[in-house]
Amino acid sequence: MHFRKLIEGVTGPVRSAAAAVTERLTNTVGGFKEHRFRRVATVGLAAAILTGSGGAAAWAISNTEAPAETEQAAAEQTQETTEEATAAAPAPAETPAEAPATEEATTEAAPEPVVEEKPAEPAAPAGPVDIDVADIDDEQEANAVTIIETGKELGFDENGWAVALATAMQEAKLYNAASEAVPESFEYTDSEVTYSDHDSVGLFQQRTSMGWGTVEELMDPATSASKFYNTLKDVDGWEDMSIASAAQAVQVSAYPDYYAQWEGLAWDIIDAYQSAS
Repeated sequence: MHFRKLIEGVTGPVRSAAAAVTERLTNTVGGFKEHRFRRVATVGLAAAILTGSGGAAAWAISNTEAPAETEQAAAEQTQETTEEATAAAPAPAETPAEAPATEEATTEAAPEPVVEEKPAEPAAPAGPVDIDVADIDDEQEANAVTIIETGKELGFDENGWAVALATAMQEAKLYNAASEAVPESFEYTDSEVTYSDHDSVGLFQQRTSMGWGTVEELMDPATSASKFYNTLKDVDGWEDMSIASAAQAVQVSAYPDYYAQWEGLAWDIIDAYQSAS
């Protein structure tokens, strides 16, 4: 506002003079160029008057218009700088699309490989029970164990075992004895003990001629014992008999009382077997 008043004070007389001149020119110029001529004349006159108006007018105009031009130039420069910076700036990176949520694994963890267990191999048959009994040797002990285990397999209890043991002790002293009367019997035994009572062979001195079986069968300790047990089973009431009486019922010996002397040894053998089993 201060600058505007200053300019009006300086240029007021000039504008009045310019208006008078313009009116004259307008009156003398007619036709279709009246308005255009009026504008040109006014501008030209004003420019002439302002040029000669002195330092005061020039100073007033420059101080009122220069700041505006400076501000406009600065604004244009700022705009150009902004546009250049915008053009030079790298394009903003696109926001990556949100990764789809990972689906929960529906597949169960692979099961541990199944190791097929091999079927248990059948246990090796237990070896013969090793017993230690006074007054008999290893060969006799081994034959005694065979007699007991054969009786167990056939379902006999300890009483049956005692009858069989006392019988074998009386007949062959628990040796698998061959007979010189039966040469074939030597083929089936390693025992050095032999007997010569007719055709009697083996642990129970059974005779082939009496229908007990073949020489090979009678020289096999287990087979020979099974033949004794099966015959004992057919004796009515043997369980209530004494060991000597039961043995005699099977063997039909000429010396029935001799079996009784071996009862104590039979029970010693059974006790040793039970302890070692």
